Amino acid sequence: MDIKKELEIIKEKYKVQKTIFDNAYDGMYIMDKDGYTEDINDAYLQITGLKKENLVGFHMQELIEKGYFNESAGLKVCKTKKTVTIIDTFQNGKRCLVTANPVFDDDERFIRVVSTVRDMTELMLLQQGIEETQKLNEQYEEEINYLRQQNMSRNRIIGKNSEFIKLLELVHKGAGSDATVLITGETGTGKEVIAKEVHNSSYRKSGPFIKVNCAAIPENLLESELFGYEKGAFTGAQKSKLGKFELAQKGTILLDEIGEMPTQLQSKILRVIQEREIYHLGGTKPINIDIRIIASTNCNLIELIKKGKFREDLYYRLNVIPVSIPPLRDRRDDIVLFVDYFIKKYNKKYNRYCKLSRKALRLLEKYDWPGNIRELENLIERLIVTSDITIISAEYLIEFDEEKFCYDINYSCGKGKLNEIVQNVERQVIKKASLKYKNTREMAKALGVSQPTVVRKMKKYGISPKNI
Repeated sequence: MDIKKELEIIKEKYKVQKTIFDNAYDGMYIMDKDGYTEDINDAYLQITGLKKENLVGFHMQELIEKGYFNESAGLKVCKTKKTVTIIDTFQNGKRCLVTANPVFDDDERFIRVVSTVRDMTELMLLQQGIEETQKLNEQYEEEINYLRQQNMSRNRIIGKNSEFIKLLELVHKGAGSDATVLITGETGTGKEVIAKEVHNSSYRKSGPFIKVNCAAIPENLLESELFGYEKGAFTGAQKSKLGKFELAQKGTILLDEIGEMPTQLQSKILRVIQEREIYHLGGTKPINIDIRIIASTNCNLIELIKKGKFREDLYYRLNVIPVSIPPLRDRRDDIVLFVDYFIKKYNKKYNRYCKLSRKALRLLEKYDWPGNIRELENLIERLIVTSDITIISAEYLIEFDEEKFCYDINYSCGKGKLNEIVQNVERQVIKKASLKYKNTREMAKALGVSQPTVVRKMKKYGISPKNI
């Protein structure tokens, strides 16, 4: 084949390649091995808004310094001689996927870089829209769950006790403001119920009620759960996520078991209360929040402050409206009301027709209920689920849960000689005390006897120290 023929074939190939280059859908950018621009196709110019005369013949680093691009995949290829893919942002705001490939001659010598550029702006906007929709869906799901819970169990406040009525008056008076509320009380007294009453009595009642149990969430996850995070903020953060504070927008957030919150996180909560803004983990943009904050705890926060486990300034920020819920043993006149409510609730749930005798109700009224309302509800549910009778008597109640009700002389002693009755009562009192108190010293103090007497009596009646 003569030289003329070969030149024609080369020209034909170049023409085909040039046509492909100029008409490609993706932008194409050619650099020499030293980083100088050789050629650009029309698609590249349309995507980036740049002009050919401003690029061809210039070194890529110079173009970066002029602000045409943020970085260059081609320059990285010049150093590594390997394919490089990046997402770059151009001066017109377009975000593009850039893949730069090294080109070698027949002798494996590196001679140039060919980059393809695909406009990802619309795709990224679509992805952003999907992520924002997911965030809204999360918020709506929280609100739907809240409304569903409200419909399933309307927040009913039970009580006629005078001290409790005064507490409710304080709750309703404070509900009209956005002041923080600190609810204290023993486990099972109904702190969440009171928190919901504050929310339902406020102008925020149509907004969400979000509860966060600070003791149930691991310490290393609690911050991200509260504040949310940006994509890539930590290993495993494949997408951004709203925090509980954002989910509570226009509503109320309950920080339950606030006394269990790590001290290093307490300062951030203090800032939220003061500034009403948060930052996502990994984020730099402040997010304004419009929420009411309620905190609850069964801990003695003053003691925690003395031990350096709770911030004093946070305590005073939370304790604007203090609500201290009395234990059930101080509301004995409300016990019958609770029993009636729970009997109806669980009869309906389990399709039963149980009720308690008057003597059984008196037993319930005499018991101290260390677990408070939650313990009472648990007992009533167990009775209704497991009993085969309709009328639950005092005798059945004692047999059903001797640990709770073995103290009552009228129903547990039976007949016998005085000495036997006295010993039976003494055994039951000692057993009851061993279940209630932590050690024999506390038992002795409560019973008004010496500790050696308590130890001797326990040994006499075969009451194991394991109970205390």
